[in-house]
Amino acid sequence: MTRITVAIEGDIDEVIATLKGMAGSGSVEPPVVAATTAPTETSSELPGATENEATAEPATEPPPQPEAPVWNASYVHTFWRNLSDTARQAMVRVSRSPNQTQKRAQLMHTLQLSQRELSGSLSSQGHSLNRLKRRRGDVDLPRPLTYDKANDAYVLDSSFADALKEIGLS
Repeated sequence: MTRITVAIEGDIDEVIATLKGMAGSGSVEPPVVAATTAPTETSSELPGATENEATAEPATEPPPQPEAPVWNASYVHTFWRNLSDTARQAMVRVSRSPNQTQKRAQLMHTLQLSQRELSGSLSSQGHSLNRLKRRRGDVDLPRPLTYDKANDAYVLDSSFADALKEIGLS
């Protein structure tokens, strides 16, 4: 079994940047990681510093991650075509609610559906998202209507709700 021990010292920003670089989170160049078998002191000015630690280059800040894609009218139009009618009705109902949130019991009552029927119809979201990804170049959009278990409510993504209003569907 291979075992590697790494010690990272410095201020919090440097440590975080180094860990992100080691994890490969978007950095272009691999981080400089020095492996040693036994630490050796190199100078009395740097007690506890090893030869490799003293010569290692400081970690650079990884480049910023691109922003996650948001729903726009074009995405909603493509997504909407592949939804079940019941899922469309549910999304429109939730989009008209305050804060784009509606209790599950209220939505079930309004649509006259059982919990199983509502959940089943909303499963068309996954199918529609997969089709959208294939047609639009593997875009990774958030699920538009999610269930908040803690509040027993359905929540509509705000960018999706805005796009619905833009194209006149809510």
